[in-house]
Amino acid sequence: MWIKPWKLTEGFIIGSGLVLTGLLLQLTVGPIDWNTFAWPVNLIVLVAFLAIVLAAHLLRKRVYVCQWLGSHDAAITSISWAVALTLIMGLTRQSAGVNPHGDRSLLEVVGITQCLTWWPFALIYTWLTLSLALAVFRRASVLTLRNIPFMVMHTGLLIVLLCGTLGSADMQRLKMMTRQGVPEWRATDDKGNLIELDVAIDLKSFTIDEYPPKLMMADIATGDALPKGKPQHIMLDSVGAQGDLMGWSVKVIKSFTHAAAMIDSTAVNYVEWHSFGATTAALVEVTKGNTRITDWVSCGNFMFPSKELKLDSAVCLFMPEPEPLRYASAVNVYTQAGTNLTDTITVNRPLTVEKWKIYQLDYDREMGRWSETSVFELVTDPWLYVVYAGIGLLLLGAVLMFMIPATPNTSK
Repeated sequence: MWIKPWKLTEGFIIGSGLVLTGLLLQLTVGPIDWNTFAWPVNLIVLVAFLAIVLAAHLLRKRVYVCQWLGSHDAAITSISWAVALTLIMGLTRQSAGVNPHGDRSLLEVVGITQCLTWWPFALIYTWLTLSLALAVFRRASVLTLRNIPFMVMHTGLLIVLLCGTLGSADMQRLKMMTRQGVPEWRATDDKGNLIELDVAIDLKSFTIDEYPPKLMMADIATGDALPKGKPQHIMLDSVGAQGDLMGWSVKVIKSFTHAAAMIDSTAVNYVEWHSFGATTAALVEVTKGNTRITDWVSCGNFMFPSKELKLDSAVCLFMPEPEPLRYASAVNVYTQAGTNLTDTITVNRPLTVEKWKIYQLDYDREMGRWSETSVFELVTDPWLYVVYAGIGLLLLGAVLMFMIPATPNTSK
């Protein structure tokens, strides 16, 4: 062991040393705070890393470890360690942060439940990136036509690894809550800090398209939908819709997607009502043997209470709130640079304004279709296009591999 030339055994020992060093760092200094790499620190680290790679490449004939780091054995062992730690991350439930309450498990103490801030993962990742960079520099020193596919593909991978990691510190993911008719330019980060932005959103209107309402059975004692675990339903997609639920035959006589409750001392009736606060209701006929019950069922909302239909001492018929099919916000967006846009933002159709991507995130669930509040997620990632360029080089390299046959590299 440690007799030149170094082979896979030495590589796996080096990987073990990096993992042990990472665990010691994790236990002493705590997890990695990637926010410390925000601009311009990430650029300084990137330049320093490339300078180290260039120095190692120039010293490869004098310092053996610099030569070995760019070898196939170093590449194989670093990739093996990276795959092993990635599998650990995939098989371990990851947490968003440290739980301030209760005892921490052993996995939480050593940091495995937060692998992206885990020192062993970062050190192995750095070793892998260093090995890749030295391989690129080595091929570049004897650049030939046959080396071009390798150079292009591995340069693209190097860009993705370096810029995707260091650039993540500059990515902002913010949440903005807007009210109809009130322009908003403030948003909160994941820690609840309020941030003033260079972009403002004026919510003009919010709309929801809903799936047809459903009728379901529930256990009166527990409130669970029946059958438990696999509840059944009847879709109210038209008048006359019918079906069987838990042995009861259900038929829809009348239904309103916009209704108001008319309550008197003896009964609750519903009438069609196309105005603010309208709810959904259906008049149903439910039969089982000689039992026949006709009454209204409604999901209710913030203005009208829900109404269930009790069928016997054990079960009742109820209408859950209709599920949203599509919700959208009509907005005016303004920026300090003078941009003024009018558009509609939906869940699967974000709006791009200068450096920001604006996503429809949520709304006032209690108000439902009558919500006058819309919640947006604003995302900016200055390094994203650099990463895209790296992915483009990866694809170009893959194409060139089929066009230019490669030969083994024998340079040292």
